[in-house]
Amino acid sequence: MKKIFSLLLVAVLMLVFVGCNGNSTPTNTDKPFTNELLTSNKIVIGTSPDYPPFESLDASGNLVGFEIELLEAVVAILNEQQGTNYTIEWKQMDFETIIGALQAKQVDFGVSSFTWAADRDCIFTTPHLLSKQVVITRADTGISQISDLVGKKIGAGGGTTGEQEAKKIEKATVLNIGDYGMMFQALQAGQLDAVVCDEAVGDNYVKTMGLVKLEETLLDESVSVIIHNDSPELAKVFNAAVEAYMATDAYSALLAKWDLAVVTE
Repeated sequence: MKKIFSLLLVAVLMLVFVGCNGNSTPTNTDKPFTNELLTSNKIVIGTSPDYPPFESLDASGNLVGFEIELLEAVVAILNEQQGTNYTIEWKQMDFETIIGALQAKQVDFGVSSFTWAADRDCIFTTPHLLSKQVVITRADTGISQISDLVGKKIGAGGGTTGEQEAKKIEKATVLNIGDYGMMFQALQAGQLDAVVCDEAVGDNYVKTMGLVKLEETLLDESVSVIIHNDSPELAKVFNAAVEAYMATDAYSALLAKWDLAVVTE
């Protein structure tokens, strides 16, 4: 009898242990996207804050910019739609490392004015902005069209589509000499002949540094958030949230705040 009681006690303890262990690593069949996130209470986003007006640091070191505010608004809508309570954890990193961090599952999203490119192996969400790769130069360079860039020194961000397009220019030397702030300072100082970047970024430096933008563009693009290929459910709920946000007056107001045009595909 004592032996039977002991066996029953062991069985009960095993059931309790299994039950507790199962609760510590739940799977959510009602919301499968939650199982694609790194943690149960936050969304981890990688960004490179050297690209105003999309993302940059203010004088106090705080992240600011169009995409920073856009993601905060979209995650709030996602929470409302899905009945969740996720907060955002921002991870600052170099642009060239964001895709690697995403693929290594160190971040849930990548946000840094990402546009589609064949070698970027990830999911691109519904575009939240149209953009162009443009050429910024000084007024004294004599550069007025793309063909004038032959043999010139051109600054472009490493791993960007702008860099890819610049490398197609005959005999051009394409340089990545730091972040975009440093590249535009080098342009102003005469160390570069031109810089290739997103139009909104270029317009910002044209206004603040007295530079010139060529009318001819290198590439027309659309800007998205990037997500790991193994996260289709996360992409689905994020797309629903970003599309809902883009239908609001708040989205139009955010574009106006950062001096971006209201555009649709």
